[in-house]
Amino acid sequence: MGRSKVEADRLQLAAEILEKGRKLRVRIDLPSDHLCSDSPTGKASLVEGDIPDGLMGLDIGPETIARFVERIAGARTVFWNGPLGLFEEKAFASGTLAIARAMAESRATTVVGGGDSAAAVAQAGLSDRMSHVSTGGGASLEFLEGQKLPGVEALQS
Repeated sequence: MGRSKVEADRLQLAAEILEKGRKLRVRIDLPSDHLCSDSPTGKASLVEGDIPDGLMGLDIGPETIARFVERIAGARTVFWNGPLGLFEEKAFASGTLAIARAMAESRATTVVGGGDSAAAVAQAGLSDRMSHVSTGGGASLEFLEGQKLPGVEALQS
């Protein structure tokens, strides 16, 4: 992860998800290349493999973009929660915007969850081409986990 900003509890959660995926034989695609820099406003450099110490991973690279776009093209449902890069900075927006375009062009049911993801899709001018866009990222994930949500519970009663 290099100097990428990641909360410790998120690293643990990621490890648990990867382990569950392995046990369930679920395919989980991780980035194979990254755009990195020593700061969010620094010059981007392409890195294959792990992010080196001293650098931050600020976007996915072109090989990863191509692989993810291909997967989206063949999907029936795509759920997206969280930008793939620091899309607010032009140098690190290509991955996030490419995924938004791929989702908009796909025949899949496309669900975008989370304020940053919703902002990225809006920035790309593609909100109206998604099946559903929600600013409730955490709530979206809790819903997928099967947790009861007070707002949904109220609507169902």
